[in-house]
Amino acid sequence: MIVPPSEKTLLFGIKYLDIGRFMGQPLSWLKWPNLLTMLFSAAAFVVSAYYLIRYTQGFFAGRKIPKSWKLILWGVAVTSIAEIGEMLAFYEWPNPGLFEINILLVLPHAFGGALIGLGAYFLYKEITS
Repeated sequence: MIVPPSEKTLLFGIKYLDIGRFMGQPLSWLKWPNLLTMLFSAAAFVVSAYYLIRYTQGFFAGRKIPKSWKLILWGVAVTSIAEIGEMLAFYEWPNPGLFEINILLVLPHAFGGALIGLGAYFLYKEITS
C-alpha cells in the first residue's frame, strides 16, 4: 500500500513511519539491513562530531581555539542532527511532518553548511593574512 500525499500539513509525520517502506517503495527483506544502515549512519555522524570536538579540546589544551575551527566544529555537530531528520523523512515519505523536514533536516543542513563554509573562509583568511 502506497500512502497518498496528505492535503493536511502535519506537524509530526510519525503516524506514517513504516520501516517496510523507504521513500514509498516496499523494501521486503531489505527492511532490516536498510534500517540498520540508516541508524548506523546517524549514529556515526553524531559520534564523529563528539570525537572531533573532544580531539579539538585536547589538541588546543587550554589555548584559545580559533574562531574558524569553532565554526567548523559547530557546523559538523549541527549537520549531524540532519542525519536523524533524513532517516525519519525517508521512512515517512511522502508525508513527513514539518518537524522532521524543517527542524531535523533542512535547517540543520543549511545552518551547518553555512557554519562550515564560514569557518573555511576564516581559515583561508588566517592563512592568507
